[in-house]
Amino acid sequence: MDGWIEFARGPLFRIALTVCVLGLGYRIVTLVGQIAVAWHRAGDRRLPLGDIVAATAGWLVPRRLWHKRPVYSSASVLFHVGVLVVPLFLAGHAALLPGILPVWWPVIPEAVADGVTLVSLAALLALVVGRLGSASSRAITRAGDVLVLVILFALVLFGWWAANPAFSPFAARTMLLLHVLVGDLVLVLVPITKIAHCVLYPFTRLVFQLGWHFPAETGRHVAQALNKEGEPV
Repeated sequence: MDGWIEFARGPLFRIALTVCVLGLGYRIVTLVGQIAVAWHRAGDRRLPLGDIVAATAGWLVPRRLWHKRPVYSSASVLFHVGVLVVPLFLAGHAALLPGILPVWWPVIPEAVADGVTLVSLAALLALVVGRLGSASSRAITRAGDVLVLVILFALVLFGWWAANPAFSPFAARTMLLLHVLVGDLVLVLVPITKIAHCVLYPFTRLVFQLGWHFPAETGRHVAQALNKEGEPV
C-alpha cells in the first residue's frame, strides 16, 4: 500500500501536474490568440475596462443570482473557496511541491482544513441538488458537468476520511491512496473541463466584450448580403 501511495503522490502526481500546467498554458495561449484576432478586427477598440472588471467580480460574487437562488449561490461560493483554500494551503499538500513553493508559503491548521472540507462537501451536495432540481439549470447541465462534481465530491470526501480515520469505512491508508489518485485525475481533467474556468474566466469576459466590437463597415456588409441597403433598421 505504501508503495502505491508513494507512486501516486510522486511520479504520477508530477505527470498529472505537468499535464495540468501545459494544458492550461495551451488554453491561455489559444485564448490570448483569439483576443489578438478580435482586437485586430474590431472597428471600435475602446474597451469598457470598468465593465469587464465589474462583470468578472460579479461572477466571483454573484449578487444577482443571490436574490433568485440564495442557497445555490452561497453553495457555489463556498465550494469554490473550499476547493482552492485546502488544496493550496494545507501543509500536506504544500509538501508535495518541495523547492517550488516559497518558504513563506502559508499553511492552515488541520482543524481549519477539516471545517472547510465539511463545508465544501455540503456545498457540493447543494450544487448537485440545485442543478438537477431546477428545470432551468437541468436544461443546460450535461452529464459531464454532474460527473465533474461527483469526482470533486469523491476527492474531498476521501481526503476528509484519510485525515479522520475514526469516521472512515476503510483504512486510512486506503482512503489516502484513493484521495491522491482522484486528485491526480482532477489535475488531468482541469484543462479539459469546466474546472478550467477558475483560471480562464477573466480572459473570457475580455473575449466577450471584444466580440461585440464589430469591424468597421460590418453593418453595411450585412445589409448588402441581405439585399437590404437603404432600408431602416
